[in-house]
Amino acid sequence: MKNKSTADSAVKPKRKTAYAAMANNQATASVWTPDYVLRLQQNIQPCGCPGCNNASPLMQFRWRNHVRYSADMGCRKAAIEILNRTASCTITFSEGAAESLPELAADRLQMNQLCLHLFTAFRTEPTLLIYLLGRFIREAAALDTQQRVALQEAWLQPDFRQTLRLDFSRSHSPDDYPPVRLHTLRELPLWSLAEEDRRLKKLEKLKSTGEEALRQRWRELENTSGFSAAAQQEILGNYLFYLLCHHFFPGNPVEEWQKNFAVLCRRVLNLKTLLIVMSTEANMENLGALFADCHRKVMACWR
Repeated sequence: MKNKSTADSAVKPKRKTAYAAMANNQATASVWTPDYVLRLQQNIQPCGCPGCNNASPLMQFRWRNHVRYSADMGCRKAAIEILNRTASCTITFSEGAAESLPELAADRLQMNQLCLHLFTAFRTEPTLLIYLLGRFIREAAALDTQQRVALQEAWLQPDFRQTLRLDFSRSHSPDDYPPVRLHTLRELPLWSLAEEDRRLKKLEKLKSTGEEALRQRWRELENTSGFSAAAQQEILGNYLFYLLCHHFFPGNPVEEWQKNFAVLCRRVLNLKTLLIVMSTEANMENLGALFADCHRKVMACWR
């Protein structure tokens, strides 16, 4: 298992459990284990793909007061489990002994947990969730920790949830968020894989189009994808859960939040594009293998 002492890279989070180690000032660390890690721990057979070379894809991010388990998306087996449509997207909370390591800032952990709460509320609407994550970190940047909690709790009220949905529909097209533009597509790592893999032949239709015709071509590909609209939404939601957990979104410091959000949007668009261009061989094994390969290019491009 890979270890990192500090991470830069729900889910139904139990707030009391997650913050217990910090609140009572005992020499313990809160330990978070996402469900995809538990499934990978049960599947101990070596993978042997280029992303792991028979090593475990499991990872740890460790601080004195917090430990988080995750997995390397560059491993094909890990990618399949992370994107798995039957994933519960939950976190198991426990406590462990504190180690002689730097502290994870309480406000960084808090913001990550608040974003995971948003995921819990809107996981079935991934495009809306992305919009809300961007809006939330923008508004929260100027607030203190108590005000951030109050803002999020207000957002989770049923009436205000509807207001947020209306705000999104008035300002964005649900099928065009994050926005699809030629210049953004050409920057995606997936773009460079198109010539290497016959399963991405459909991507050529986007490569050869102009900006004005792009949306029409995009919709055509969405309609002929081997993954149903419902499957695409589930897979995108599972990937967002991974990004929030693995990268401690929105990260630290506050000045980096918008940059980190832009990277999150590009990562999601990369997967979204892959989902619509896969057709006859669309299954979780092929998707996991292709996306793991693509993820390794992502890590090289967007470190």
